[in-house]
Amino acid sequence: MELLLGIGRFVLATTLLLLLTVPTAFVIIQMEMKIIAQMQLRFGPNRIGPRGIFQSTIHGFKVLAKEDATPDQADRPTFTMAPWMVYMAAAMSMLVIPFAPGFVAVDSSISVVYFFAVLGLSVVGLLVAGWASYNKYSLLGGLRSAAQMVSYEIPLTLSVVGVVILTGSLSFVQIIGWQEQHGWAFLWQLPTLAFPVFYIAGLAEINRTPFDMVEADSEIVAGFATEYSGMRFGFFFFAEYVALFIMSAIMTTLFFGGWLAPWPFPAQLDGFWGIVYGLFWFFLKSYFFVFVAVWLRATLPRARVDQLMNMAWKVLLPLALVNLFVTAAIVLIFNLQPVGGA
Repeated sequence: MELLLGIGRFVLATTLLLLLTVPTAFVIIQMEMKIIAQMQLRFGPNRIGPRGIFQSTIHGFKVLAKEDATPDQADRPTFTMAPWMVYMAAAMSMLVIPFAPGFVAVDSSISVVYFFAVLGLSVVGLLVAGWASYNKYSLLGGLRSAAQMVSYEIPLTLSVVGVVILTGSLSFVQIIGWQEQHGWAFLWQLPTLAFPVFYIAGLAEINRTPFDMVEADSEIVAGFATEYSGMRFGFFFFAEYVALFIMSAIMTTLFFGGWLAPWPFPAQLDGFWGIVYGLFWFFLKSYFFVFVAVWLRATLPRARVDQLMNMAWKVLLPLALVNLFVTAAIVLIFNLQPVGGA
């Protein structure tokens, strides 16, 4: 009976998270259109709905309603499978994100490992999409995605190892519990610049400006997505914005206390109201980092390919390695105890 309840809970949580991904993408698309418009002194969306709040929803349905064409010489099975691989890699990584106290689909002891393993599958989808399209620009975009993501996954993962050393846990929930006792990990990691390393590598991992070389329209038309249209293009489109939210949520969890407020969590808030209070702080912090990513898109030009690779191997990787040694020294000097330690 307990096994059936566990399976039922997993299926329900998975379904709810999949349903959450589409409105999440719509919200971020709307934010991007309005924020960039304000920064460029434009009105932005202002027709559909009050102050244009439903513009992104209409864009989404428009993409899904367009003709879904397949090139004659494309490899049809893999051409169709690639968007699903990228989308599911983003959606399934949400399973281990703790949104509020007790509000997590899967509280695993190795949730950090699971997150990076699943999110890393997106590079396979982009590479498959580039190869299956039978288009030279798509293939170049797919090869760029492989080079970029493999390069930036190393400093991205190493920057997180510092937090794991601090907390002594690979569970996101326990990492938040450690921060509740000792303060946000961002403050402990401040001397080593672990958070900037993670944020920059995270932007490159999800192909956000200024690291959107995988779909650089000024060079390779649209990269891996050149031959895609209709619903299959929509899945790539939604996956990019869902991945932006997920990366922001992981930053919030690892470095900024997750659902924890900047001050002590009120003891009288438990049960339903504790979840609401935690959700408020979690989404507030997460969408702040989404805002910063949109801000960067409106501000910075696209980097060159050589600059992209130099940043990963010559700047971020050395900083991430230094982070490991300095973090280990901080643990020894301050005698920091892992989660549940005396």
